[in-house]
Amino acid sequence: MQDPYRRLFELSPDLLGIANMEGYFLELSPSWESRLGHTRAELCASPFLAFVHPDDQAKTAEVAADLGRGREIFTFKNRYRCKDGSYRWIHWTCVPTGDRIYFVARDVTEQHELEAELRASRNELEERYRELEQEMTERRQAEAALHAQNEAVRALSAPILQVAEGVLLLPVIGQIDAGRAAMMMSKLLESIVHSAARVTILDLTGVADIDTNTASHVFSLVHAARLLGSDCLVSGIRPAIASTMVELGIDTSSLRTFGTLAAALSHALGLRAPRQR
Repeated sequence: MQDPYRRLFELSPDLLGIANMEGYFLELSPSWESRLGHTRAELCASPFLAFVHPDDQAKTAEVAADLGRGREIFTFKNRYRCKDGSYRWIHWTCVPTGDRIYFVARDVTEQHELEAELRASRNELEERYRELEQEMTERRQAEAALHAQNEAVRALSAPILQVAEGVLLLPVIGQIDAGRAAMMMSKLLESIVHSAARVTILDLTGVADIDTNTASHVFSLVHAARLLGSDCLVSGIRPAIASTMVELGIDTSSLRTFGTLAAALSHALGLRAPRQR
């Protein structure tokens, strides 16, 4: 090697060297010793494949064969054994010239480990993303099922029954809040229009107690039914409810009330005939 380049060879932090086609190092820069812990004499005394990780030896031998066939430039990575038995990743750039191989190598262990960590993190994130997607799908399915269940419960909470031709029955069970009242109103009016009902019975047998709000909703249902031309009867007014309505000062003069559903139904059957104009 020419003297002007010897000092660069000796000072370079990169791993420089020359090997022959028989698989031995001929010259190595001092940086090899500090990087791997082997002396240069030790590295040159054995075939370079002896220092290569067993899993990388086949690939390294294939590269050496390609260089022997005159391939101009070749880059690759493999693992080299250190003095303490550990391995470091080395990235090689090799150029064959005659019966020599000139190379510049770099220790890329930290970079390789960082890339491995990044790949692992990316895989973990992708797996977590898939899990979140699955959780979101299951949650949407659960919400859809709950919505369907709620709709079924709401439908059962305000069943509209056609008990005879031209006669609808709306049994009320429990208290009526604003949301339930709106749903009952919508279903009742739709059913009156659809069936051309002449009579609607609002049965309160399932109402244990009545308050001002419940009474207000009942009056609204009765008034809306009448606006559509359907006579609205209220049945199931038990003594306790009647007493409460009186105590609350609720005006029932506009209601046609019956103590039992049977009495209301009997009356309704007599009202089905079209009104005289």
